[in-house]
Amino acid sequence: MIVALTPNLSLDRTMTLNRPLVPGQLHRVTGLTVAAGGKGVNLARAVRAFGGQSCVAGVIGGFNGQYFRALLNAEGLMGVLEDGEGETRECQALLSGDSHPTEINEAGPPYQPEAVVHLLKRLPEGQVVVCGSLAPGTPRAGFLDMLLGLDRPVVDGSGVGLEAAVEAGASLIKPNEHELEGLTGSGTLDSARELYRRSGVQVLLTRGERGAAFVGEEVWEVEAPHIDAKNPVGSGDTLLGTFLWARQAGESVPDALRLAVAAGSANAMLGGPLKFRMRAARELVAQTRLLIPA
Repeated sequence: MIVALTPNLSLDRTMTLNRPLVPGQLHRVTGLTVAAGGKGVNLARAVRAFGGQSCVAGVIGGFNGQYFRALLNAEGLMGVLEDGEGETRECQALLSGDSHPTEINEAGPPYQPEAVVHLLKRLPEGQVVVCGSLAPGTPRAGFLDMLLGLDRPVVDGSGVGLEAAVEAGASLIKPNEHELEGLTGSGTLDSARELYRRSGVQVLLTRGERGAAFVGEEVWEVEAPHIDAKNPVGSGDTLLGTFLWARQAGESVPDALRLAVAAGSANAMLGGPLKFRMRAARELVAQTRLLIPA
């Protein structure tokens, strides 16, 4: 079981526009999807696509929270959801013919420590993955205490969330190059190696369309296949979910990394997490390139 603990869940609205986005002008929506959202939900979708067990955990609130619960159930995804105050946020993605959408994300309701405590008591057994942004007002000390109370979680976050993950001795962090630079001052593979050397925290470094690298006792790089991207949103979440599923299934680090990179590429090629398919990921594995860094 992979438990995707998501501190700031959302309703994700993806709108396809009738023409390229021009500020100050009228645009009409030619396609709309609304889905349960947040990095952990995308991760859980990937795990399920490969036949694994996954669970989405988080705090929801208001009418949007109930809509979130209904949408998650409609997809057949398992959820451990704690009702809190405020309104679950909405995140908008505008597709207008460009390779990358315009994203508009609300902040979400403020941190609710009592709801979080109740939620943590209800988590099922499994590998906990703390995914995405923190709720507004989350104190660093409170987040650190939560991580210390978990069994060496995986953390996919940024800023103070990554700092706390390293301090707590997380089993793995998944920054992109920009997030790693914010943590260490550099987004390079050498920086990830130095971070592992001094902390013992493994690093899964994502590099967008260029692929990903794993840094631990083993160090591997995988170059991504060349694809035509329709919607890359959620590709990093899909990559991480696939990597964790593959490792739990007994795959070696390099094989898991190749499949994960292929899955992230398939997500972008097919149009996002709702359209991701395991078969497409497996077909792209042969087009990845495994490197052993010097």
